[in-house]
Amino acid sequence: MSKEFLMIVNPVAGREFNNRKVRKRLIKIRKYLGKKNTIHTILTKPDKTIKEQLIDKNKPDYIIVCGGDGTLNQVTQALFELKWNVPIGFFPLGTTNDFAKNFNLPTDINDINLNNISKSLKKSDLGKFNDKTFNYVAAMGLFSKTSYATDRKSKNLFGRLAYLANGIRELFSIKSYKLKIKSNEKKIEDEFIYVSVSNSNYLGGFDIYRKEDVELDDGEFEVLLVKKPKNFNKSIKLIVDILNGNLNQEDVYFFKTSELLIEGNEDLEWSLDGEYSGKQKKIKIKNSKKKVSYIVSD
Repeated sequence: MSKEFLMIVNPVAGREFNNRKVRKRLIKIRKYLGKKNTIHTILTKPDKTIKEQLIDKNKPDYIIVCGGDGTLNQVTQALFELKWNVPIGFFPLGTTNDFAKNFNLPTDINDINLNNISKSLKKSDLGKFNDKTFNYVAAMGLFSKTSYATDRKSKNLFGRLAYLANGIRELFSIKSYKLKIKSNEKKIEDEFIYVSVSNSNYLGGFDIYRKEDVELDDGEFEVLLVKKPKNFNKSIKLIVDILNGNLNQEDVYFFKTSELLIEGNEDLEWSLDGEYSGKQKKIKIKNSKKKVSYIVSD
């Protein structure tokens, strides 16, 4: 039976989008999906949300996203607002693609069994951040601005190196935030330089957590809180240790929870899946267990 696919493409994702190799890949995806099915394509636009581009369209059977983690975030946000329960196929074209590394996502369209896609679906939790959603991480503080503060031209030219250059500059102006944090399990009040609430082994391209620490469909987030170190040298050592997966330190809180309330004494800048999410003083984060279905390799 013929299915309807909607292919959503970010034309400026990643450093290689304009390369012939990537264009050929997109053509191959369209050709493969179109063999037995109906396929429509839309390109993301900077002056329109994906919801605005989808609102006058019929709900498809499947959505294929070709872009980076930010594009995927915008798609899942649109589906959440439209109440479309549609499985998603994701072909990453971004710079770091942290979320894609967590799944056995197909690197080639031929890895998808079109005759029985229902057997190639994997559930994942979805994060709710006040009235927004995120797929794998909500973060604030040190390094959380790097992905959206790095200009598009630099990302396209230098890829992950552009992120690292911006991140290094942040080390020389580390800011701390006084926060009250409450979960079902604990209450914490302290001064922090970094906060992340995630459902991912990978953050910023780094493999921070052990595989056994993260389950994508268990209804819980991994929470990482980094306290303000006493001096610059200790800051550098602490960051290096965390990037190497050493979380057992006196200046680090690491725990799992399904719900979290975070309140600051000032407006806090947050990023969701690497995209800027504005300033807010009080945040409620909740896990929506197994909310999204992804198409994985056959």
